[in-house]
Amino acid sequence: MVAFFSPWEFLCPCCGEGSGKISELLVTRLDTLRGERGEPVFVNSGWRCAVHNMRVGGSRVSRHLIGCAADIRIATGSGGRFSMFTQLAERLCRLPGWEFLLYQNFIHIAVPRAESARRWSGTEPAFIPGCFIEPLKIA
Repeated sequence: MVAFFSPWEFLCPCCGEGSGKISELLVTRLDTLRGERGEPVFVNSGWRCAVHNMRVGGSRVSRHLIGCAADIRIATGSGGRFSMFTQLAERLCRLPGWEFLLYQNFIHIAVPRAESARRWSGTEPAFIPGCFIEPLKIA
């Protein structure tokens, strides 16, 4: 069940499209990250229309276009906590077939393209059968 995200957080900022177009696996993993962090994690960019993707300099084959990517950040002024956040995100999201790109103020996370078939609408719990994510603690 998704506890910390709402569908509107993943909508394209230029047109408001993207409802029901985001990967269920992506949302579930980001929700786990937010829960483990214990503080808000914000979505800078989720689903993108082609026009917005072009405006921000996104790749022609960006996974944002199919709902399989999100750029996330923590609250500004978090200082050294960004490093701890990055370590946690990397442990949860650097997996085979995934994209994990670290930028100065945000992290880009993308699930494999095949995951675009399993969409999260936000009206039902996101659940992946057989997938259990153990709690992570950063020392």
